[in-house]
Amino acid sequence: MVGARLCRTRLRRAVPLITALLEHPDPLVREGACEALGLFEERAAVPALTARLNDESSWVRSRAALALGQIGGDRALAALWQAMMERRNPKASHLASAIAAFGPPVVDDLIALTTDPDPDLRALACRALGSTADDRALPALERLIAHDLAKTTLRRPRGNRRQAGTADRAPHSRAHRIDLSSTLVSTDVHSEPRRST
Repeated sequence: MVGARLCRTRLRRAVPLITALLEHPDPLVREGACEALGLFEERAAVPALTARLNDESSWVRSRAALALGQIGGDRALAALWQAMMERRNPKASHLASAIAAFGPPVVDDLIALTTDPDPDLRALACRALGSTADDRALPALERLIAHDLAKTTLRRPRGNRRQAGTADRAPHSRAHRIDLSSTLVSTDVHSEPRRST
């Protein structure tokens, strides 16, 4: 017990060094730093991880979002929510997945987002709701499947080449060009082969 506590204390001393690695020129190093801070659930790193949501590397952005989801707390959720609402990145599904990690407390806000006029935000809300696996989301998801024919500007991950059609071609299986059957079970933030960029 004492040994485990001592080990955690020593590892915590590394947090400032790991946080500094978020500024490293190599994206693989930045990605690893995001992962480590998420594993430590280091709340002090939330501002630095929030800045990485705008990283030039999609892998770093995804890992920063995942880390914020692991850390939790109001500041991390606010940062993820703001980044999703601003959608500076056309591949924003990692933000939806990270928000879903907050579980039941975010479900009502995500359900409300399914009525937003912006089809991209509705699609991200669908992805997040599917990842929560919360039964309260089912009526909203079923409504979108049945009635929402809008297309989004969100890009599908490269690793999933199967093209989803519009909802009118398959009215009970697709909405927003998101395959809900895979959304309901997938929480993986990396869908394409790993690259060093």
